[in-house]
Amino acid sequence: MAGLAAADALSAEGLTVVVLEARNRIGGRIHTTQSRHGAIPIELGAEFVHGLRNETWRLIRSAGLATHEVPDKHWESSHGVLLRNPEFWDQLSKATEKIDCDRPDEDFASYLARQKRLGDSARWLATQYVEGFHAAPADIMSVHALKRAEERAEAEEGTRQFRLSRGYSELADWLCARVESRGCAVVCNQNVRIVRWKRGYVEVIAETTEGLQKHRGATAIITLPLGVLQTEPEEAVFFDPELAGKRTPIMNLRMGSIVKVTLQFAHRFWPVENFGFIHSADELFPVWWADERGPVLTGWAGAGRADWLARDDPRTICAEAIASLGRILRMESKFIENKLQAHYFHNWISDPFSRGAYSFTPVRMTKMAAELAEPLSGTLFFAGEATDTQGNQGTVQGALKSGERAANELLRAVRKRKRVGAP
Repeated sequence: MAGLAAADALSAEGLTVVVLEARNRIGGRIHTTQSRHGAIPIELGAEFVHGLRNETWRLIRSAGLATHEVPDKHWESSHGVLLRNPEFWDQLSKATEKIDCDRPDEDFASYLARQKRLGDSARWLATQYVEGFHAAPADIMSVHALKRAEERAEAEEGTRQFRLSRGYSELADWLCARVESRGCAVVCNQNVRIVRWKRGYVEVIAETTEGLQKHRGATAIITLPLGVLQTEPEEAVFFDPELAGKRTPIMNLRMGSIVKVTLQFAHRFWPVENFGFIHSADELFPVWWADERGPVLTGWAGAGRADWLARDDPRTICAEAIASLGRILRMESKFIENKLQAHYFHNWISDPFSRGAYSFTPVRMTKMAAELAEPLSGTLFFAGEATDTQGNQGTVQGALKSGERAANELLRAVRKRKRVGAP
């Protein structure tokens, strides 16, 4: 999405752009598939528009895409009984309100340990939230980065969640079509392996189904996920010369782990139809949500739970999800399994073109995103949610905004080069 947003901004200014995508589809970690029974969009990757006021909405409205709001209802499962928690956001706020960015940074677990007046429920919810929503182990997550994210969420009315009614990929398709309508190219099945560059010149070599292909230009915007940048060049992308000054931010930011399983059933059997979100102490899938578009439930696990689950094959992960749901609802796994029509899962952790779900900032590393985003020699520019410095790391709006930021940096560099008469 960062690449499409950058291409959209550049093509609007009349520049010729080629977008290279390694997969056989566009969208990156947005990936909507259609259910195998009925016509329900299933989100294998990003699902929610977080908040009512962020970069995503400008594009959604321009595209005229239908959306619906997810119920802001939060339940806690206790011995198979679902209890509504109307104080969910207040409890989270109490857990984070004492974070002081004028104090030295610390990890979230250490911060929580110092909050003697915080109740056990709020402490537990806050830990689940950091490890689930932010995909970050509590003993690694920076409280300064968390505070920035919470302030951004408050400004964007982040307690409200929305879906694109016909699937998130519809937004990627619309952006792609607009870029192509301006005479630019979006090319799939281009697994970039080598980027050779010097000031004012870039050559990209990609593996394709028809052999190696070369692409040349004056500049390039690099929107590779952090997990790919962290991978050894022989398995991912080799930069020649190396990216000066980038190794430190690349290796000091972290790629979070998420496992997400969506289960489709013939009919609803859970007590509340479109219940919002269930939070539990389940050891594997602690968060579940419903979908107003049909009888589907999605289980979510982050951080250490996800790392543990992702080692298994999809069938085993599905079985663990069913068992987890059974424990939360106090139903036999066999009962749930007999009602199951289909399950959906994509392993983003092992996906060679993502190598993780999305990024987060570890303790004392809050300057790393800005360092990663810094252009090189007016020639290489960097975007992607990992480069976000505004509190939207790990989100679609962070990716979109970063793409526009990198495009603007590139435009300024091109205009400056023209003024001084450089090629």
